[in-house]
Amino acid sequence: MNQHSPNSNSSSLQPLLKESAHRFLTEHQNGATDFSNFTSIFCRLLHNLPDPPLEIVWFYSALNFHSTKSTDTSRQVLPVKDLFQLLVSCSSSCNAVKKIAILAPVIHELFSEVSGKKDLREETESLIEGIICYVSINCANNFDEHEKCGDLVSCYRELVRVWMVDKIGGDCKFGEDVRLFCPVVSDGVREGMVSEGFGVGYLAGVVTCEAFLLRLCLKFGCGVSRVDLEKELLECAVQMIGAFRSYYFVDILLSMLLEPVLPVNAILNPKDEVILREVLYDVVITMAHSFSIPQKGIEPPGVQLKNLALTWLFVSDNAIRFVRENGNMTKVISYLQAFSESCLLSHLIKWVMSQPGVQSKTNAPNLFTPVAVISEFLCYLCLLVFPHMSGFRTFCTFFFCLVMILSKHVMTWRGFCCMIV
Repeated sequence: MNQHSPNSNSSSLQPLLKESAHRFLTEHQNGATDFSNFTSIFCRLLHNLPDPPLEIVWFYSALNFHSTKSTDTSRQVLPVKDLFQLLVSCSSSCNAVKKIAILAPVIHELFSEVSGKKDLREETESLIEGIICYVSINCANNFDEHEKCGDLVSCYRELVRVWMVDKIGGDCKFGEDVRLFCPVVSDGVREGMVSEGFGVGYLAGVVTCEAFLLRLCLKFGCGVSRVDLEKELLECAVQMIGAFRSYYFVDILLSMLLEPVLPVNAILNPKDEVILREVLYDVVITMAHSFSIPQKGIEPPGVQLKNLALTWLFVSDNAIRFVRENGNMTKVISYLQAFSESCLLSHLIKWVMSQPGVQSKTNAPNLFTPVAVISEFLCYLCLLVFPHMSGFRTFCTFFFCLVMILSKHVMTWRGFCCMIV
């Protein structure tokens, strides 16, 4: 596949897409409900393009969705199901990564139903199961999320406004648009999407993570005991993670576990959020081996794998402190054992020991708690950055870095990753 074709197709269509989006928004605000003139143009585009850009598929599907949306609130899941089928059909010729990323509007609309109507649980569960299966199939079908699939910076804002036209005002800020359009990821994830731009592979990771959390949230409220609920949640999470094996999905999930709360407060009460968080800690600590297994021989770049392992290191410390504060010493021991045996920890140690100058100055660490490993890494960092510094000054620098990093993981982990690249 020509890696430049997605970008060239998308770029040549940007003027048409932007103008059409602006006209649609203007006509919709003026009360128009018939958008057949737009629909016919973009329908022909979709049929003429062998690999249609994501933006074109989104705009065409948005036109159809807004034109056919029912006012009958008892049947709101059906239009979302129709939307899912339309997006699957329109993206049939696209690669696996784009097929997943294209589903973002479905997740947004489905979230509205999950958070608003408890009586639609059965229909909603059936649809989210179908989405999870579809994502899993594509993850197993020549899935390379690092493949060049185009960038979403230029027209993303216009497309989000087209999808959110019924729910936002004309002067709504872009960040607020994205918060509503991607409701099941944290502010940190959304801020990166707004300020830095992102690719189709990253959006596929966002969609996968949102579907993952929605599926788990729907397990709550079924009247089962907490023990049975935790067992169901764990089995479901393990099955999905084993099927996805997406770098961006795992990276986003881990980064959200560094936040004070998960972005599910519109669906779960605080008590249920704590249950879900503990289950996710169980999974990411005990299933770390799955995060570094390549999918069909496709490995993430070395820097990404290293950053993933570093994020997992801080999440592991959060998890151990979380269960210790809850008085579950049995699980603390279990977490520590799983941590010490993890292949991600082994990967980190090998990476640090391979740095120039480290092997000659120290031996491999034999401390296997997250805090101890972070301390060791900072010590190595001081040796690399300040090789001629006196012992006292090196100690002061090391102590200051350690306090800064351990004081607030959420704000420092990415800086730490950049600092030791």
